[in-house]
Amino acid sequence: MSSSRRSGYESLSVGYLIIAFAVSIAIAWTLDDWILVIPVFLLEAGVFYAVLGIYTRQREQDPKAASSSSYIMFWGGTIALVGAIWLLNRQYPGNVPLLIVLFLVWVGLFAIVLALPRLRQSGG
Repeated sequence: MSSSRRSGYESLSVGYLIIAFAVSIAIAWTLDDWILVIPVFLLEAGVFYAVLGIYTRQREQDPKAASSSSYIMFWGGTIALVGAIWLLNRQYPGNVPLLIVLFLVWVGLFAIVLALPRLRQSGG
């Protein structure tokens, strides 16, 4: 990834995260529940980084850059999932074991998806 493109993505990320934080504060203020700032922000930031990872993966032909976009997709999706789990647990308390299973399935599926291209390249 070129230096100017990386700088552009970093500026885009900072701008988006500032706006996402402002929106999460506005939602928490509107609902008069300040603890919602954290999960709403995690959800917004995670979705953004997952989409950014997908976008950069489609644009890059270099395997090293594709690895970087996979990293961004994984952590973006994981952050969004943690925010969603937090909100689901607030709405429907008592489902922690099921939510932990959901998280573990997410990590396992993503590990499989990331391993498939390496298996194809090695001829296995």
